[in-house]
Amino acid sequence: MSSSHQRRKQILSMIEATGEVRTRELIEMLGISEETVRRDLKMFERSGRVVRVHGGAVATGEPKLLALASRSTSQAGQKDDIASMALSLLKPGQNVFLGGGSTVLALARRISALPKMRIVTNMIDTCIAAAEGGRHEVSLLGGNFNADHRSVMGPLALRTLEEQLLDLAIIGVNAVDPERGFFDHEEIGQSLAATLARQAEKVVILADHTKFDVRARFRILPPQAISVLVTDRIPSARALELFGRVRVNVIWAGRKPS
Repeated sequence: MSSSHQRRKQILSMIEATGEVRTRELIEMLGISEETVRRDLKMFERSGRVVRVHGGAVATGEPKLLALASRSTSQAGQKDDIASMALSLLKPGQNVFLGGGSTVLALARRISALPKMRIVTNMIDTCIAAAEGGRHEVSLLGGNFNADHRSVMGPLALRTLEEQLLDLAIIGVNAVDPERGFFDHEEIGQSLAATLARQAEKVVILADHTKFDVRARFRILPPQAISVLVTDRIPSARALELFGRVRVNVIWAGRKPS
């Protein structure tokens, strides 16, 4: 059996066990390059096994995979909890940017019943989800299309954002450091986050508890640049103290927004 066949078999086993895989996790666990991961995930997508999303891939909806991805115990359940809490931040008539990340996508899938808002996004899947039901005015930024992330980025996208005033910018991150800020595995997110921090009245971060105490390479925002952090578990006392110093409102399961 070839090494590439063994590698792909291992990746498929991970997908069947959890319902999703993350590019960064595969790089670290299997000791392979990002290009190799992308190539394998593209192959699985063509065969109908997965759908690629920002930062990885999720299993398609076969009953076998859905049964294995128990929503009460997996990260999918945590993301659902966060998305449900974030709904309370959305108000009728707001101009809202929805960024990348599976938790933000989970939020986009829940807004169809809310009063009309204007939604702006650079994510293809988020755009489709937010437009479901036809209630909201949904805009997809123009710019350079990134097939791996299913997103639109580049100078045109940033210029378009610079011409808009937003009530909320809601984004996901790869890592949360209460002292240093919010981090991403890729540099491309820095310019987008900086623009959103200037154009939005409030920046909201959605991050489950697994994003705390992990490392990512690129800082996209310092702690004081955001207004609200929504997570699924109460952070440590130290984290709450640090966020409190810069007036970040931290919301978790069982705690209502202040």
